[in-house]
Amino acid sequence: MLFLAESHGRLPVGATTFKFPVSTKVLGTTKIRGHGGRLNPALQLEEVVFTAYYPADVKGNNIKKGLDWLLRPLRASLHGYARYAGVSPWFLWPIVYLYGTLLKIPVYSNAPLLRQRPTPSHGYTRSESQPWPLVIFSHGLGGSRTAYSQLCTRLASSGRVVLAVQHRDGSGHAFIPSTTGLGLYVKEKDLIWTSDDENTMDKFREQQLAFRRHEIYLAFRSFKQLVQDGYQGSSHGLQTIDDKTIDWSSWTSGDDSKAVECDKDVLLAGHSFGGATVATKQFTILSTDPPADVSAPIPVHKALILDPWLEPIPSPGPCPPPQGPGDALPQLLVINSERFSLWKDHFTRLIDVVQAWEPEKRRVLTILRSQHDSFSDFPLLPLVSRRAARIVMDRIMELSEAFIDGDVDTFVDETATRKMEIRKIGKKPDGSPQRQFVGESDPAASDTSIPLFKSIGLSQAKAAEAAKNAKSANVLHNLIVSYDLTKAHLDEKQATLVTALAGQLAKTESIEPSEQDFAVKAILQGKLKSVDQVNAAVKYLETHNAPINELEFDTECGVGFSITSEELFNTVTSYIRENAVTGWPYLGSVISGVKASPALRWANPLEIKNAVEKAFTETFGVKEAAKPKAKEPKKEKAPQPTATASETGAGSSSSNRKPVFEEGFLGALHKPGENPQNSPELREQHLRATDGQVWTRFPPEPNGYLHIGHSKAIFVNFGYAAHHGGKCYLRFDDTNPEKEEARYFESIIEVVRWLGFEPWKITYSSDYFDQLYELAIELIKRDKAYVCHCTQEQIKADRGEKVSAPKACVHRSRPIQESLDEFKKMADGYYRPKEANLRMKMDLTDGNPQMWDLTAYRILDADHHRTKDKWKIYPTYDYTHCLVDSFENISHSLCTTEFIASRQSYEWLCDALDVYKPRQSEFGRLNLQGTINSKRKILQLVDEGYVSGWDDPRLYTLIALRRRGVPPGAILSFVSTLGVSTAASNIQIARFEQTVRQYLEGSAPRLFMVMRPLKVVIENVPDDYLVMVDKPFHPKNPQLGSSQIPFTRTIYIDADDFRLEDSKDYFRLAPGKSVGLFQAPYPITCTSYKTDSTTGEVTEVFCRLEDSGSPPKPKAYIQWVAEHAPSGSPVRIDETRIFHPLFESDNPLAAVPDFRADINPNSMEVVKGAMVEVSFWPLAKRSIADALEEARARSAKAKAIQGAGSRDADTPEVTPEQLVGKECVRFQGLRVAYLAVDADSRLGALEEPSDVTPGIRQGDYLVLNRIASLKEDAGKGM
Repeated sequence: MLFLAESHGRLPVGATTFKFPVSTKVLGTTKIRGHGGRLNPALQLEEVVFTAYYPADVKGNNIKKGLDWLLRPLRASLHGYARYAGVSPWFLWPIVYLYGTLLKIPVYSNAPLLRQRPTPSHGYTRSESQPWPLVIFSHGLGGSRTAYSQLCTRLASSGRVVLAVQHRDGSGHAFIPSTTGLGLYVKEKDLIWTSDDENTMDKFREQQLAFRRHEIYLAFRSFKQLVQDGYQGSSHGLQTIDDKTIDWSSWTSGDDSKAVECDKDVLLAGHSFGGATVATKQFTILSTDPPADVSAPIPVHKALILDPWLEPIPSPGPCPPPQGPGDALPQLLVINSERFSLWKDHFTRLIDVVQAWEPEKRRVLTILRSQHDSFSDFPLLPLVSRRAARIVMDRIMELSEAFIDGDVDTFVDETATRKMEIRKIGKKPDGSPQRQFVGESDPAASDTSIPLFKSIGLSQAKAAEAAKNAKSANVLHNLIVSYDLTKAHLDEKQATLVTALAGQLAKTESIEPSEQDFAVKAILQGKLKSVDQVNAAVKYLETHNAPINELEFDTECGVGFSITSEELFNTVTSYIRENAVTGWPYLGSVISGVKASPALRWANPLEIKNAVEKAFTETFGVKEAAKPKAKEPKKEKAPQPTATASETGAGSSSSNRKPVFEEGFLGALHKPGENPQNSPELREQHLRATDGQVWTRFPPEPNGYLHIGHSKAIFVNFGYAAHHGGKCYLRFDDTNPEKEEARYFESIIEVVRWLGFEPWKITYSSDYFDQLYELAIELIKRDKAYVCHCTQEQIKADRGEKVSAPKACVHRSRPIQESLDEFKKMADGYYRPKEANLRMKMDLTDGNPQMWDLTAYRILDADHHRTKDKWKIYPTYDYTHCLVDSFENISHSLCTTEFIASRQSYEWLCDALDVYKPRQSEFGRLNLQGTINSKRKILQLVDEGYVSGWDDPRLYTLIALRRRGVPPGAILSFVSTLGVSTAASNIQIARFEQTVRQYLEGSAPRLFMVMRPLKVVIENVPDDYLVMVDKPFHPKNPQLGSSQIPFTRTIYIDADDFRLEDSKDYFRLAPGKSVGLFQAPYPITCTSYKTDSTTGEVTEVFCRLEDSGSPPKPKAYIQWVAEHAPSGSPVRIDETRIFHPLFESDNPLAAVPDFRADINPNSMEVVKGAMVEVSFWPLAKRSIADALEEARARSAKAKAIQGAGSRDADTPEVTPEQLVGKECVRFQGLRVAYLAVDADSRLGALEEPSDVTPGIRQGDYLVLNRIASLKEDAGKGM
């Protein structure tokens, strides 16, 4: 069973579908051909059908939730939508069948109407019987009485009766009259005209509007008659469409009360063609003159028109009819989609309509990034719904309800809006003008920009980043639309350059459209190839007006820059001579100086480095290796950049236990230099290079985001080196350009640093492509490799599919020179992918499949992110990994146990080439039960909408854990306590969460928080009663500080802390019972309470403060927050997100048919309206400031260590600011949970200077994530 989203209003919603038979009436002269070729009237009125959505009385009624979303029979819906969409029914059949059988509207079908409408009053609860306001809704083309259920149910849940009319004029997708059979959506080709009048579809639309007018009036009259006179029996008046028995009496007004208000203040609403039904001149419902066969007008007080479609209505007009003396037009709100407002002629006609209204009674608003169907259920259907669509619907409903309640002006004033300005930005393919809104975007619309930004080639991460800054996002949006970049087939690099251009254009106002056009074309033509060039281009265009001198522009921006290796070498030699450089110690300063030379600004940094090294070698001779240092008795270790103090100590859980790096698997590892070599010279060279230190590396593939399993590899490699005073590289294994993306490089560096580790150096396997290529040639010369032309299938067959003995490849014995020639042809691009491979000639008699002639090089038709199109061939992992470990003098090559079999081939290749041979050692990998870490499967979850992204807090990627608020130290503590061995660690999620709880127990400040606030009024103190309570942030950790919070006459407690029925084992608040308030001066005693007569729920509690005499000693204490506007108390939380396991079992991969069958549909719970004490604001600001200070200090310390962290120009630079996010604001909601601020939050105070007092700001939106629950609290009596 699938349900549309709940309305989450204050009232349960029911739905009943009524029909009202009428005498057959034919409107218009148009006919359509029916079954058997018979001509039937196209517009024949024989009954009116509508679905009423209303507040339902479900108390004591055993009524199940669920109303079919698709009209029955499904055959009608199938053929109707197929006709409307112009496709074959077979194409839509799976979709219609899926939604038709499973999808339900979350309402109580045929439930009684709730008769009491609560009215707040002073003192105890009472209810006055008041009628519910009435709304009549008219659907658009292809719509139905259920297609706008989200809008209708939300209105009903807030206390309104909504009549959604099912129009049977051929504008809906399907209808089934009682006598003429199935009717489908009518197209122009279906019409047969019987008069000589103008026979067009627009003419038929006019007739449809007249037909709709009759339907709405008859629906209103019949419903009003039911409310006034009651049920008339099965042969008169309204009937239920399914002939089911309902509580008709609940709909009928009594002598002194009304069920529904039908005599005044009716709201008329409509979407698209329904909007035209409401607003048009000839057929308007707003007229005081109803059709001749209807006796009374509809008393419309307000009109809500959603994206009205006015095109078929003839000019002049439309506009409301003239009003008589004393008559007044109702208040009007038009909410348009972006496209309809940009539709110039159509929007002009709309403005002509609203001009008839007095200015104070009319509003025309456009919701940016909305679509025409955003007002219906279609973008919100399960399996296809996206967050952007939900945001737009929320905004539509907020506007609609504010308008109905008379607060639309206030709402608009408090919402991010802009004056509507449109400019022409280009032409559409048909030659018509392309228009675009200009100005600042609403920040809430950033989510809807991401799909557009991704459509030009940006990755999800880069698109999200581009959408964060409203100003540059708006410029990028304009560039995409103006130059139709979605069809330009940009690669990610070009898309990144366009994004960079937008960022620069947003900072300047001096570049004209023609100059902007010049810059965009330079990117599209491939002239500008780097962000530096784009920045230089914008800087040039700021000072040079059109027409642009292209030659000068190209020179200034490095376009077409080229320099031969000889020219570069000569330039470097001149620099050395002119600056009197004396030797190798000045290598680094010379490289920097040459790079800074204006003539070499655009030269490749790697080529500069190579040229400088070559010049140094020729000028000063070969660089001598550093001599081994003599042993000293006690040498104080120099500070190392590989880990912070907290992480190097993370291996010890107590003072009596050895660090994890000194016991078990890690404690048994060899010491540097003990790994065997082919010759003593190799060992000595290695020790001279490393000074006998431990050197490790963490070598991720940049083809995905890191997950919880990677945290163990990071901890082991960085932590082991740091513990022994050594160094750890972060090396990207970037040998497969087909799968690597720039976003992964930056994310990996950021995650490693977020965990608290600073790489000694950041390197790439691609740094060594030249050396690897030369060694491949050497391997061939030693007859240890050969070029193979077998297909992949043949290679697998020769290798015995890893289950039988291998056979020698037919090319294995080819002459060495032939393989050398063929390998060169591979490198020169002579062969296509899979037409040739370089394979290592290993040992086919060995029982290890990793010795059966592995591939060393393959051909890939892809540019590399760093070497661009230099290489046509790329080395494999099996060839690259051990050799790069050798180049970097790794002493301990630590990896997981799935590489045990690869150790033999690792050592074989090093020995075959007589290079230094590191020692590979394997430890067990980390797995969390009930999770998945497969990149492909997580991508499925993201793409199919099960999770919001790779950082969804329900996942166990490290970026998801960070967003959830899990501290990096807690992750390292978890890994450390597991220990390191050769056995895999298959750990339950509960154990991980317990470690997180233990970590936060002593470090997280504690704040008073109530999840479901219940108002408490202390009656025996004055209205202005105020006591400022001193409260520590942690009772056992005074270093966390303290705060002052107000205690006033009105406080809020958690609804779970109050019961109407007391018991011996219950110690919290109940009538006549006392309870203590944490940190408050006195306990309180409940004296009375108020309840909601509809639900029976307690809405307010009245208490006495025990501040006189000898107060009773409370047996329990509860948390509270006070209402005190001057201090900003309480802080209201818009959303508290409580995460549960994403999968229902410990092994989702065992689910049938696949892991998605195991998804927990209730994995996230959202609680709205929680409250937290006002100390939250200074705590949040201090948490961010402290984290930023720590990140900056750590970065500065790492950079201060000579040679540490060096990286080339292509390496993303992770700033301290990127290591500090909103998740740094963590606290324990007392007796609630450990929580952190989510990235979706908008908190203006965190962006302000440190000397500004923090607090709530306009536009703030506070979202909290539950990091982990608390241990069970027996004091709660649960």
